[in-house]
Amino acid sequence: MEYENASRKKLMALVKKAPEIELIKKALDKSENNLSGKQYSNALNTAFILSPLLMRGNIISAALLYETKISEETIKKEFNEDTMKLIVSMRKIKKIESQQKNFSSETLSKIILATTKDVRTIILALATKLSELRNTKEDEKKLARIVKEVYLPISQKLGLNEIKWELEDLSFKILQREEYTKIKNEMKKKKKKRDKDLKKIEKEIKKALKKEKINAKVVGRAKNFYGIYNKMKKKKCKVNELHDLLAVRVICNTIKECYIILGLIHSMYEPLLNAFDDYIANPKENNYRSIHTDLKTETGKIFEAQIRTWEMNTEAEEGLPAHWSYKQIKKDREFDGKLSWAKQLIEWNKKHKPKDVFNIIQLGFEDKKIFTLTPKADIIELPPKATPIDFAYAIHSNIGNQCDKAKVNEKIVPLNHELENGDIVEIITSKKQFPKRQWLTIARTARAKARIRQALEITGKERKTKNPEKQIAKKQIHSIRISKCCNPLPGDKITGMKTTKRKITIHKESCRNVLRENPKKLIPINWEMIGKKELTAEIKIETTEKINLLNTILDAIVSLKGKVISTEAKMENKKVSSKFVIQVKNPQTITKIIEKIEKIDGVKQVIRV
Repeated sequence: MEYENASRKKLMALVKKAPEIELIKKALDKSENNLSGKQYSNALNTAFILSPLLMRGNIISAALLYETKISEETIKKEFNEDTMKLIVSMRKIKKIESQQKNFSSETLSKIILATTKDVRTIILALATKLSELRNTKEDEKKLARIVKEVYLPISQKLGLNEIKWELEDLSFKILQREEYTKIKNEMKKKKKKRDKDLKKIEKEIKKALKKEKINAKVVGRAKNFYGIYNKMKKKKCKVNELHDLLAVRVICNTIKECYIILGLIHSMYEPLLNAFDDYIANPKENNYRSIHTDLKTETGKIFEAQIRTWEMNTEAEEGLPAHWSYKQIKKDREFDGKLSWAKQLIEWNKKHKPKDVFNIIQLGFEDKKIFTLTPKADIIELPPKATPIDFAYAIHSNIGNQCDKAKVNEKIVPLNHELENGDIVEIITSKKQFPKRQWLTIARTARAKARIRQALEITGKERKTKNPEKQIAKKQIHSIRISKCCNPLPGDKITGMKTTKRKITIHKESCRNVLRENPKKLIPINWEMIGKKELTAEIKIETTEKINLLNTILDAIVSLKGKVISTEAKMENKKVSSKFVIQVKNPQTITKIIEKIEKIDGVKQVIRV
């Protein structure tokens, strides 16, 4: 198989109608300036593969930028947070893959899924693998093996059949070249006749449908090479002894039409015994619906017919988990559970615009453990909400005892920072450091707590309190102030920063001031310890230039009992960008204010800064 590399011109022609075309143009410029040779070519090819599937600026931009060395902060600033998150996930996957020799393919698959909460990242990873397989010459067997053992099951479970078939054939070609070549040569011999037979069947069915005045689409296709190879193995025969290499799909408008078409086709061709499945009357466990029937023509040609509605076809083909238990793919309850978003997506898609679907879908699931990585990509398994303290003790007791600072994804974080799947954690030790009693409130694992107790020579059970963390805080803290630099709200991950001996300010964990502060000044804290306080939030609003629009926005804020502390606005290219600092009594009010402002005519975007 020969492939022509995508070019900037071809990609732009494909995405010219994309909603965020300017974002894609900017990403193309950055990619062109920061990548060269093979990397740039792979970025273009990946974006080109993705475009027909997800013509959205964020994911296409991520495809073009994730291999650059542009920092996360710069991407967030120059593009947006969504693009940045996709890139961070892809970079984590690349880091994990680089250490594939350290663990099994099954483990790698689980780590990738655990790391990837956004389904778009998985689709991006699949497109990247397809691009690499099409063009690779170096380490192609290693790549093909990862694709076969890790990414093919994922693509099948997601129902991305077009990508799956090509990944199958490309990895088959590399890993079993001799068998691939035999099938290819044999299929080439009879290709003209096979195409002729398929066109004849298509023509006959179309003619019959027209006669019955049924508006339906008829699509014929031959089986892919890897599918043929599996059939040969199953039937223990040679390729020239297989007869069911042709397939026809009929897509109509209603379920009633499906059964009318079934009766029509059965009257035209001879149905084969024990080769009929009605997945409309009895849908598969994963919601797959279609009628399957094998038939024989007058000349003895055998083909499979699939009959379904347009809705069923969308569910089965356009990125939904149509039939991952089909064809004996190994069942993995944890994996399948994580992809249950698809059924929700089907229902949501009926009520909303299809183009918005992938902006809201997350692989939401409750993990029993998380996978974190050392800078050398060694895997450390931890419970949910584990902290760098747990990570340090999981490596070695001495590392834990001397844990002074922690970096997560190359950023300094407090020692009470909650780790997430795929985080790359670096522990910075100091011989002057020694475990603190407060660490017992931070640690989540039994191992870490046991080692801390041992180092502190704590024996027996300590007197339990309802909230030990709060008692420690009461002794240390005289007054608490919410920081104005990042305006955290309940629900945000926070940390405390000592300003004087008994005073602290509350910041978001991601606040720039926290990241550049001496970690020794940071202390663990949670919202329960703070109590009820008036909260301040900053929102940014982009609007058109419209008379009285500012008054309408202010009315919306005041109507929900929000207090405007300050506001500023600037106008550029007939667009107005405004910032409002608002004081509220609870975070729910901010959410309601944002929702109300979004409904105002002339408002383009509302975000909490």
